[in-house]
Amino acid sequence: MRQVTRRFPIVLAPVLVALLVAPCGTGPSPSASSGAVKPPTGPDAAAVTLAPTTPPDLTPVPGGSTDGPVAQQPLPTRPSTTATEWGTVLDSVPADFPVFPGAAPVDAVDGPASGAWQADAPVDTVATWYRDDLERLGFTTIDLSSALEDGSRVLDSVSDLPECRIQTTFRPAGESTMIIVLYGAGCAGGEG
Repeated sequence: MRQVTRRFPIVLAPVLVALLVAPCGTGPSPSASSGAVKPPTGPDAAAVTLAPTTPPDLTPVPGGSTDGPVAQQPLPTRPSTTATEWGTVLDSVPADFPVFPGAAPVDAVDGPASGAWQADAPVDTVATWYRDDLERLGFTTIDLSSALEDGSRVLDSVSDLPECRIQTTFRPAGESTMIIVLYGAGCAGGEG
């Protein structure tokens, strides 16, 4: 009898290893290097059909690199400020700053201010209202002065950040009170 040599396993072994290793990603994929799928070549090329692939949607990683354009986030705008003898102040009070009920905005008369209003109430009433409302908002009253020679009072307030301070002056104006606010730039992250 003639002995038959088995070459079948030896011939298929390299093909089997190639098929097992290929899905593991040990080599570059056709689309990774060129961005397109290349058609097969050789005698069996007609029997194989490759479908085009689309790149997967990837979730961006913070601090990672990207190949595409990155949406720019608008930078926060810093409020404008003015230097005064008291310190650097915001040119306008924040939208949530308390305004005495019924007070009307006016132009400051003695230089720059963050805000100015005229209220139809006596100085003591307006000054006490501001002291109480600013304390309700988390500011601490450092000092509410007694009436000065002209009847004015000054309220100095500070937040839990020492650079965030507010000075509010109450001046008599006939039967009403002029309210002038110097709102420290330190409250908005600027110089105090």
